[in-house]
Amino acid sequence: MAAKRTGEGMELARQAQAAFDAADFARARDLAERAVHAADRAPQQGARSAARRVLALSLLYADRSDEAGRLAEESVRIARGARADSEEALCELVLAEVLRARGETTEALRHASRAHVLGLRSGDPATLRSVVADHGILLARAGDGERARALFDQALAMPTAGQSAPREFRVLYNAATMHRTAGRYEACLRLLDRAAEVVTRAGLRAAEWPLRAARLFALLDVGAVEEVHEQLEGARVTDASPAWQRAQLAGFTAAAALLSGERPEKVERLVNEGLAIADVERPTRFALERLRGLALLARGRSEDAERIAIGLTALATRGGTRAEAAQAMALAARAGNQDAWLLRWLGAAGLSGNGVSVRTEHEAMAALATEPEPIGQLARNALTLLRARLVENTPARLRPAMRHTLRLVESRLDGVRKARRAETETSLTDAVVRAKEEVGIAGKAPALLRAVGQLSRAAKSDASVVLVGETGSGKELFARLAHRLSDRAHGPFVAINCGALAEPLLEAELFGHERGAFTGADRARRGLFVEAESGTLFLDEVGEMSPAMQVKLLRVLEDREVRAVGGNKSRKVDVRVVAATHRDLGAMVAAGSFREDLFYRLAAIIVRIPALRERPEDIPTVARALLARDPAMRGHRLDVPALSLLAEHSWPGNVRELANVLRVAAAMASADVIGRPDLEEALGPGPRPTAETRAPALEETTLAALRTRHRAEVRELVGRAIARVDGNKLRAARTLGVSRQGLYRVLSES
Repeated sequence: MAAKRTGEGMELARQAQAAFDAADFARARDLAERAVHAADRAPQQGARSAARRVLALSLLYADRSDEAGRLAEESVRIARGARADSEEALCELVLAEVLRARGETTEALRHASRAHVLGLRSGDPATLRSVVADHGILLARAGDGERARALFDQALAMPTAGQSAPREFRVLYNAATMHRTAGRYEACLRLLDRAAEVVTRAGLRAAEWPLRAARLFALLDVGAVEEVHEQLEGARVTDASPAWQRAQLAGFTAAAALLSGERPEKVERLVNEGLAIADVERPTRFALERLRGLALLARGRSEDAERIAIGLTALATRGGTRAEAAQAMALAARAGNQDAWLLRWLGAAGLSGNGVSVRTEHEAMAALATEPEPIGQLARNALTLLRARLVENTPARLRPAMRHTLRLVESRLDGVRKARRAETETSLTDAVVRAKEEVGIAGKAPALLRAVGQLSRAAKSDASVVLVGETGSGKELFARLAHRLSDRAHGPFVAINCGALAEPLLEAELFGHERGAFTGADRARRGLFVEAESGTLFLDEVGEMSPAMQVKLLRVLEDREVRAVGGNKSRKVDVRVVAATHRDLGAMVAAGSFREDLFYRLAAIIVRIPALRERPEDIPTVARALLARDPAMRGHRLDVPALSLLAEHSWPGNVRELANVLRVAAAMASADVIGRPDLEEALGPGPRPTAETRAPALEETTLAALRTRHRAEVRELVGRAIARVDGNKLRAARTLGVSRQGLYRVLSES
């Protein structure tokens, strides 16, 4: 009877091991528990250690590492007491895997090395092959991809005689998984073909789904959408299938939908179906949660996606693999804010290095490629090598799909980076928004907010600023904003148009003059530099200064002191200079009409003010602000046809022209409502410049120039559509036949 019980325990342990090798973890756990119960009633130590060894592995995959550790230690003690080298080697490997899952990597590798020695000492080729392969997968999970590859090459070169078919399948499966995470897809798929031969030859029905799942993982990585759908269509998974298979199928279907560009809501629904299945193993749950995070990110719910990513990072740290930790960190980087972007991507790159997860490493390097030097240059160099390696290690028939996938990853990350940069540039604090409104800058177009954001950052320093923009674009308002946001806000703001005065008068205005210094100087006068003491001096149209006046201004800026015309004493001044021009000062310097040293003195920071036609979506807002600001127009409003006409005009004179036209139209209007006829009369007869009449013939000689013109025209079209519907972006999007997100994407482009 005892011999029968001993045989029963060993047979159940063998069945449990086979179920585990076929990835049927729930059945393996059930059989292993029965094996432990049967073996404990019999005196044979081999059955007792083997049953505990398999049960420990099964519990580890159920995320019960404490119980798994206790059983693994018991199995080692029992095998060591029986002096069974083969069994002890296998038990040591299980203990090593439990320790790795706990994060005790150094101790885990020590036990794995001991298992290797015991396997060699056992003299059993089948045991040694299993030990070498398991040691290899342990190293791969711990992050040592090169040593893992060497051990798998060694294991695969050994004879398979004496090894069970399920164990042979597991060795090939683990080797394929190792190659996939390292980005060697050709080797991965070749090994899966060999595993398929084992499954067919031995009739391992339980291994059919794990084999298909391994192929799906590789094909999803490559981006082979059609083959992924073929594999999914051929999957024989029903409601009666094990929970882990149904959960994995939901995950693969969700991943395929995400890869195919389907709506993220569908992806999230499929993922939730998988997560709702009871008793889903930790690796499958990790994969499903990661997909849920990606779907939420695609829906714009970055905070929710970040919470999931942080949870996954903690989960991977506690008991996952290096590849999982890299994936979690990459998701956290994509979902996190601007401050966390760099460190998280560096973390993802570090975790995925050494061949642990080349696709994640490629993703990280693509994200880091636009960072400042030296990180950006290093990432770009690595990206070139990674891209070439991935394509080379992909089967020839799948290389087009891989190239497309890599380009898609890189372009999406570039788009995310640009969007984040634009969001940062257009994100204003409450204090800046309040100051912007107080000085009279109206509008919320991205181009305008970028300029305001840049100016608000520049205002914190005492450096000179040059505002560049077309006539009438509101440069003086921006100068007032710079003053309001600076530490000199308590001081005076003094403005002068340098192009409106002749040189002698301009010199006297700026520096002051003594009595009798020139004809008409009947009394002494302080100059504007003195009047602006402790404040800001705004020099409008500084590009119109004569060369002689440029020399005098340069001297004042360098010495920080002025001498009045006709005077013989200098006076120290503490003034911040903000200059403005509609000219290209850089071109003027090159042409010799503007002093280079003065340019660098003035243009410590250059802020470009957008023309009104570059922010057409702001036209209704600007028009209303002008009507409310001018006492002569206060109480008037524009009807929809009038707003439509405003959107059709190109406004070469910018806000100043718009104000003049509104002033005339308000005077012409018979009531408080300004209509289209009133505006037409105010604009005057004859053809009016529009985007269409302004567009030159197709003379661009480069694709870059053509793209720039195309973006400008699309942006103007969108702006006119918004203006026609009185600023309602949803209605404008419907009019243009695009989604609201598509419309915002156009508006956010520079």
